[in-house]
Amino acid sequence: MKTGKVKWFNTQKGYGFIVTDLCL
Repeated sequence: MKTGKVKWFNTQKGYGFIVTDLCL
């Protein structure tokens, strides 16, 4: 399995997360 970084962001509309893979 590949490992990536997960960043959480909070906005007035709501919240979510972005997963970015360093190995492309």
